[in-house]
Amino acid sequence: MFCAQKVIFAARLLTLDIMSGVTRPSTHDAEPSVSAGATQTACRRTLVHEGRELTLALSCRDCAGKAQLAQGHCLRGALEALAAEQGADSLVLAGQLETQVRSGGMAVLERLVLLANDLDHLSQREPPPGSRECARCTFAPRALFGGLRGVLLSDPPEFPGALKTGLSGVVASVTSGRSGGGCARCLGDTASDLVFAAESFEGLVRFMMIQGFQIVV
Repeated sequence: MFCAQKVIFAARLLTLDIMSGVTRPSTHDAEPSVSAGATQTACRRTLVHEGRELTLALSCRDCAGKAQLAQGHCLRGALEALAAEQGADSLVLAGQLETQVRSGGMAVLERLVLLANDLDHLSQREPPPGSRECARCTFAPRALFGGLRGVLLSDPPEFPGALKTGLSGVVASVTSGRSGGGCARCLGDTASDLVFAAESFEGLVRFMMIQGFQIVV
């Protein structure tokens, strides 16, 4: 299942370019709009009102004017910007030319942002009181789900494999019986959270398949 999902994800990211259109020479000059928690590597962005629509414009000039969502750094920049500036109706990648992501592509990006937000929420779960090994635990919520969020944003086709690795490791730790007390409870909760993430991801893949069949070239 995870291998098939990886193939679907990789193919779907390539079709995002089909669902986008080069509109005109770039006229947007996005200024920095950095929200709390953003890093210095965040894409420069600006919000533009065009009629009744709110357009999020990203400056691609720092990347030699190239705007390709199939590339990991470009996709991550777009997803981070959409997560920070929620409510945008469309997305414009402003490089040497402007590329506007159409409704089908926006729907996919928004689903990715929702899943990334869920992973961020799961990473905030506090460990059981009195736990001493959490800082060194590979499966601590902050480390595990934070890492999964990073993979989802920068390289979505690799997310199924990372999710499988995390789930297998947690299940192995639970069934080994070596963890007791608070650690056992935490691992049990983490396993449940990973199942939730897997089900959410499977729903995203189904959505992407449906969108893929609706592409008209």
